[in-house]
Amino acid sequence: MSKYQVSIERLNNAVGLEISTLLQYFYFHTHLEDKGYKYLAKLMKQISIAEMLHVEMLAERILFLEGEVNMNPSHETVRETDVKRMLEMSIALEESTVDNYNKWAQECSEALDSVSHKMFQNIIAEEELHLDDFRREMDKMKAYGDNYLALQSFADGKSSAKEIKKRNEKNE
Repeated sequence: MSKYQVSIERLNNAVGLEISTLLQYFYFHTHLEDKGYKYLAKLMKQISIAEMLHVEMLAERILFLEGEVNMNPSHETVRETDVKRMLEMSIALEESTVDNYNKWAQECSEALDSVSHKMFQNIIAEEELHLDDFRREMDKMKAYGDNYLALQSFADGKSSAKEIKKRNEKNE
């Protein structure tokens, strides 16, 4: 058994969570994009990509510790298309991730693996930024209700109108 077995297990737990989360956010992205909610779709896509980069970082650390990377999601993607519920789920995912990573960082520290401990701390800081983004969007949704989504659709319509106008000008 490797002296880094605890760290390898915790890092693999994180890989599974990150994969599940990036898939969930990308699922949300595709449905938000389809509904014309471009800003929220873009936010979900950006955060999904950030989660993918976390997977890469965690996997590299596992390999450095001479462990085997488990590239399987820890849970299945939930098929949710209600925007408010998407944000609630995203907030819950980020809160849970921060809690787990804080615990796992401590366990890595106790196992005398300061690099994995620091890696978890750095990822926690990014996850808290994601949490802040989702909370801010939820606050807007609560403050403006359905108007919030209507404004996103209108903004998309405005940009689409500009694109149509550009195409028409080119064809003239």
